Amino acid sequence: MGQFLSALPPLLRANRADQKYEEAVGVAVEACAEDTMGQTCWICFDDGSNEGLVRMCSCRGGAGFAHVSCLARQAQVEVEQAEQRRSIPESVKKWSLWHTCRQCEQEYHGVVKCALGWACWKTYVGRPERDHHRRSAMSTLAVGLYDANRLAETVLVLEAELSLQRRLGAPEHHILVAQGNLATLHHRLGHYEEALRLKRDVYSGLLKLNGEEHPETLREASNFAGVLRRADHYEEARTLMRKTIPVARRVLGDSNELTIMMRMNYARALYTDDDTTLDDLRESVTMWLDVGRIARRVLGTSHPLTAEIAVDLRCAQAALRARETE
Repeated sequence: MGQFLSALPPLLRANRADQKYEEAVGVAVEACAEDTMGQTCWICFDDGSNEGLVRMCSCRGGAGFAHVSCLARQAQVEVEQAEQRRSIPESVKKWSLWHTCRQCEQEYHGVVKCALGWACWKTYVGRPERDHHRRSAMSTLAVGLYDANRLAETVLVLEAELSLQRRLGAPEHHILVAQGNLATLHHRLGHYEEALRLKRDVYSGLLKLNGEEHPETLREASNFAGVLRRADHYEEARTLMRKTIPVARRVLGDSNELTIMMRMNYARALYTDDDTTLDDLRESVTMWLDVGRIARRVLGTSHPLTAEIAVDLRCAQAALRARETE
């Protein structure tokens, strides 16, 4: 155990896991304090007087309030039960409890997702390097940190994950996914050319391995389009989205969060280009109105994507008014 733990950066070592978990829970509870006041945990039925409660999903009214520790214990127990039954499909499904609300079936977001990421890593960090759940826990933590805008920590986790994949001789698609995650972070940090170089390789690799209808390929197409747009490759971004959005709508449906994000990327590539046409601006506004309606219904008004869409809609409408005035 000591050998594989020593390969981890200090942030991820087992002796830091409890501390980081407690810190993340504290941040999540504080962020949810106003929403959870006077509520009880739907799992244990106790109030939040000791640990505090969280929500940050699409639940409404009195639903969805829980302790992070209860959510983590529920996920751990159900994953272990599926593991004991040696049911891989069930295990994969149960793993979603580490990041998805069981009641509304929407992913948690922000600092709650981060707290669950640390809970997941704390649970599995002591397992051997090759253990599947330990590797999945590292990925779950990276996603949680990224969602909470903890970018410096996310870099450390993603680099450790990529190093682990290479050290273990992981399949090519695992390496590609790890590279894609790292490229996404470069994009977030503003390193657009580096992100573009990585994303181009990752998308072409996943397209070859999985085909155009696989959710991984579609997600990577969306990510790649976002990087293309930020690197001022607007026409290439629009061409890619025109090709892949119909696939996502057919395979995943209009209400799927990934389909919404792909349409957002396309609408942005329409209105943020200085050389865009009047018809492009009108198409962009129409699309923002449509995805906004879907996001409010599916994700709720407090979800970050819903708020993001509202901001982009106002910007696209302003660009359209300015062009019509000209």
